Amino acid sequence: FIFNGEVTGPAITHLAQINPTFWLILGVGIARAELDRAEIGWVEPENVPVDKPGLLRDDYIPGNIGFDPLGLKPEDPEEFFEMQTKELQNGRLAMLAA
Repeated sequence: FIFNGEVTGPAITHLAQINPTFWLILGVGIARAELDRAEIGWVEPENVPVDKPGLLRDDYIPGNIGFDPLGLKPEDPEEFFEMQTKELQNGRLAMLAA
């Protein structure tokens, strides 16, 4: 599939068998995603007061980076808050169950 059967043997040796180019591409992809998220959520450092490092934008909701390809996010703020609460409760229940 991805590595064309190059990875063989016991699972403990699999990571060492992966081509280093894959790790480079993966690292660049993760760095780009994190930089995009930081630009969406945080105020630029030059616009932040000294006593408030890491200031979030006023219109930013943590986790909302504008990715909703299926259009599942409710437009109504009350309905959005209700869905957000349900997702948090479901996540907490899942952590307790794990």
